[in-house]
Amino acid sequence: MHKDLELAFERVVEILKEDNRCKGGWHYGSISRGSEDIYSDYDPVFLVSDKDFEEFAADIPKIFAEASDELLIFWGEDFNDAHFKNYCSVIRLGTNLHQLDFFIINADYPEEWMCRQHCKGCTKDNIIFDRTGEVAEFLARGYSTENYIPDPVRAMDTYWFHTEMLIKYFKRKDIFKLLKNIDILFHSHIDLLLSQYDTLDWGSWESKVKHCLPEEKQQHLTSYFANANFSDLEAAIKSSMILFRDDAKETCKTKGIDYPDTIADQVISYFNKRMASEDFE
Repeated sequence: MHKDLELAFERVVEILKEDNRCKGGWHYGSISRGSEDIYSDYDPVFLVSDKDFEEFAADIPKIFAEASDELLIFWGEDFNDAHFKNYCSVIRLGTNLHQLDFFIINADYPEEWMCRQHCKGCTKDNIIFDRTGEVAEFLARGYSTENYIPDPVRAMDTYWFHTEMLIKYFKRKDIFKLLKNIDILFHSHIDLLLSQYDTLDWGSWESKVKHCLPEEKQQHLTSYFANANFSDLEAAIKSSMILFRDDAKETCKTKGIDYPDTIADQVISYFNKRMASEDFE
């Protein structure tokens, strides 16, 4: 954690300790796991009663502005609602810019999914401050969410369907639909691999890829990235299809899934034939 950000966060906490609407809070994210470094930011979660929730949320920009030299950006997530909110900010401290996030949970609606997700793995050891003991009692209830494991059959069906779809976008020279569908292939490959390797009880796909996948499998995922010209993208897809096919065979064997080899073989063969031909017969 950068020392300037530490000072700004301490100032935020000082302000909140004087605000009776805030019951207290805890650290979420890398700090709660003891994995933060100098590039990390804070992911604090604060507990607020329903009667104060919206009014408190409206005052958060003032808190950030008071704790920093300048509040440049205050950005709320699209999923913010009356039960859970996350606000991301960019603040200036001297000549440096820092990100400072801020989560609030409505204490009267703890069963909402986002509320449970941001209690996951947190205990009294993660508490920032606790005005009346309500935060410790709240965390002691053990709110959590189940870890989502992707469906490998869905991932394989999605992959081969969109691979065949790529042909017409190559032929039409439709670069943006091509890029969109390559992104679908990329995420289908991620789902396939995470269905086998995911052991992480936190984090989004990029964290799971980093911490769960063997280095060789991580390299398989980077094969989709190429210059945005048709020849480079075609080469990338041809190599990525083979990697996906092999990873799919391995996943099916490991998980005891009977998925026909002929699907991959036919799509790969057809893709190569159509890309080599000028005509559509």
